[in-house]
Amino acid sequence: MTLAQQVARVLEEDIRRGALRGILPSERQLVEKLQVSRRTIRAATEMLARKKLIRTAQGVETIILPLSGSRSDRGARHTIGMLLSQPPDEPNPFGNLLDELRTLLATHGFRLETHFEQSCLSRRPAKALRRLVTRFACDGWILASANRACQTWFCSQGVATVLIGTAHDGVTLPYVDVDMLATSRHAANVLLRNGHRRIALIIEDADWAGYCRTELGFLDAVSQFGGEAAGQVLRHGGDVAGLQQLLARILQVPAPPTALFIVNPYHYITIAALLSDRGLKVPQDMSLLCRDNNICLRFLPLEPSRYGCNARAMAKEIFSTLVRTLQAGPEHRPVKSVLMLPKFFEGASIAARH
Repeated sequence: MTLAQQVARVLEEDIRRGALRGILPSERQLVEKLQVSRRTIRAATEMLARKKLIRTAQGVETIILPLSGSRSDRGARHTIGMLLSQPPDEPNPFGNLLDELRTLLATHGFRLETHFEQSCLSRRPAKALRRLVTRFACDGWILASANRACQTWFCSQGVATVLIGTAHDGVTLPYVDVDMLATSRHAANVLLRNGHRRIALIIEDADWAGYCRTELGFLDAVSQFGGEAAGQVLRHGGDVAGLQQLLARILQVPAPPTALFIVNPYHYITIAALLSDRGLKVPQDMSLLCRDNNICLRFLPLEPSRYGCNARAMAKEIFSTLVRTLQAGPEHRPVKSVLMLPKFFEGASIAARH
């Protein structure tokens, strides 16, 4: 046999006896362990892929597939549960991220099940979460924008879990998120550099760690770079009525903000429509900047100024973090979290003030 065939046989034996599972060690690790070249390792993994023992894809770890006919092929070992922060029939705040993630998981032999239960996101969710995890036996879980109580419960149970969003203080679960602190600091600076001296952050009143970091970054930038400028945080209930009341209060004060930094893309659309109803123009009368991106913003006649991460790149980071978490096992070796810097889309919704 060639050297590559010998390496392939060694790896296949380890896979079949269960010594290797989840993901295949990296090329560098296999080179060090087996003392062969990278070319040999690549040739060996190509042989394993042709035998459908592993699945490879550019930019992500190599997945070890379940053995044909084994129980693991039919059971829940390759099922990932996702707990959503809102009903699946409501507008998706993650854009096409979930579609990219579902496709990536399916490509590597994982099935994604989405769940939404309001009781799982309450202040005391333990009973509902225990029922959920018991009923749907999954190999791992993804939490999409979960509150502190939900994150804390998963952290205490030893369940393989990855967060889409930032972990609350004291929660050691790995997460993948946009760097909200850096984004909100940049946003405040964009508005300040355009001459706005009264700016406000429009944010939903919710128990999400990413919101806390958004507030912190925004206020810190105003304090550090704003001079005499005033920055304030204005919270609302997350529905149209709440936004209507908030905007009415903003416009009633003698010196209202001249620019708004809005977290949610759907709230951005609502505020833009409410301003139009009052005969106010964006950006001439009020400048708007959106923290998150969503496909819905593409259909506005005036391109919004906004931030956004590539959905496919973010899905790859979530997938890689999930696989590392599954591989770490119940002993919970620390898995590194990922913060991504978004791209700033300048748009046309910010006007300079002189």
